[in-house]
Amino acid sequence: MTQHFMRALALPARKNAVNLKRHLLLRVTGFALVIGVLAAALVLQQAREHIRAHIERTGSTVQRLIAAEAVQPRGSFQNSLEGLELAFLEDIGPLLGICVKVEDIYKRPIIHRCFGQAAAPPEAVRWALGHLVGPQMQYRGVIGQYPGFKVGEFVVTPNLDSEALAVWDQMRTVLGMALGILLLNLLIYLPVRRALQPTEQILAVLGRMEAGDLSARMPRPRLVELRRIAAGFDHLAERLQKTMAEQRRLAQRLLAVREEERRFLARELHDEFGQCLTSIGAEAAFIAAQAQERGPELLPAARSIASVTAHMMQALQGILGQLRPVGLDAFGLRAGLEQLVGGWQRRLKDCTFALCIEGEIDDLPDDLTVSLYRIVQESLTNALRHSTPRTVTVRLERQPGGCLLSVQDDGEKRTPSAPGSGLGVLGMHERVAALGGRFAIEALAPQGMRVWAEFSAEAMTEKEKS
Repeated sequence: MTQHFMRALALPARKNAVNLKRHLLLRVTGFALVIGVLAAALVLQQAREHIRAHIERTGSTVQRLIAAEAVQPRGSFQNSLEGLELAFLEDIGPLLGICVKVEDIYKRPIIHRCFGQAAAPPEAVRWALGHLVGPQMQYRGVIGQYPGFKVGEFVVTPNLDSEALAVWDQMRTVLGMALGILLLNLLIYLPVRRALQPTEQILAVLGRMEAGDLSARMPRPRLVELRRIAAGFDHLAERLQKTMAEQRRLAQRLLAVREEERRFLARELHDEFGQCLTSIGAEAAFIAAQAQERGPELLPAARSIASVTAHMMQALQGILGQLRPVGLDAFGLRAGLEQLVGGWQRRLKDCTFALCIEGEIDDLPDDLTVSLYRIVQESLTNALRHSTPRTVTVRLERQPGGCLLSVQDDGEKRTPSAPGSGLGVLGMHERVAALGGRFAIEALAPQGMRVWAEFSAEAMTEKEKS
């Protein structure tokens, strides 16, 4: 259960996961930009319609004013626009915001004047307005003199500088609204960021729990929703910690009972069967000695009994070694491992065994000592049973932060056995779990297998605590 829980904590973020702070910032900022762009486009469109209507209304008025100012002919065949200054537009021209161009009947320019504000607008606004209005937006009229002579033409166009200034004034209002939205976005973002700052602490607590520290607890954020989540998570973590502690105590108790049963069986086998086999061997030797003098025909039977007794004694010694390592209690873990590895080395000459021990290991608690020995014993048996390695390395390191054991071989490549797939692997996994450690079996490249177990400093002081 704990492995599934920690694996769920270690899952990477999904591709569609949402960062609330960034999402909120982008959403409101995008909304402000869209509002600004749409409002600016609306202002430009309204300015275009206003300029079209304004030019149409103003054209006829300008035509009458120019006609009134035009120079009267001196004779029947004389007409001229010389001296035309558009004086009638001096007063109302700045209000109209137009440009007037006058040509004579030969298309020669006579005068070109613009009326309106003299300040220069932003170049971008003028450029956008100019492209939107276009050169076709104009009013063209005829200038005539009495008695009905045509003396020239005039063209009325919008003063883009003046119109752009008016548009810019409206756009500044729109930009002010957009900036107000952005400011509101900032005012919302800052409290949200402050409220979500404890998420970093929450992630740190999750990391500690992933590393195996079930005593880690969540902070208490000011945000009510996060506070409730943290409280619920702490409640679940506390229940998980209690459950794991109970399971660990139960597993340790079962291992202790199992080792006690093995001690009892080893003692009974040694005391009962060992003495019986020794007695049988002595009786067989006596019968063989007597048979040489009185009944030579009984000598083969006596020798057979002695041989079978010796074989049973050897088998009993092997069983006793499996039930309880000889010398582990008396001489310590280092001597026990050296005897175990040395025994395999004597039996298998074609394989090289290496034992590397770093740190003091003879003062470890009894349950950890037995578990380390059993893991090495089972790992060596599996490596030599399922493959033919050329080298096997056993490495045991004791450090201030814990104890690390690894058994590595270079045998044929094989699939690692999952916990529960074999009694030996299941036993190793149960031993490590009972002591709160981590256990794994890894396939090496290009071939070989590695069994490793890691125990925390708490497992190395279990005996003192109890």
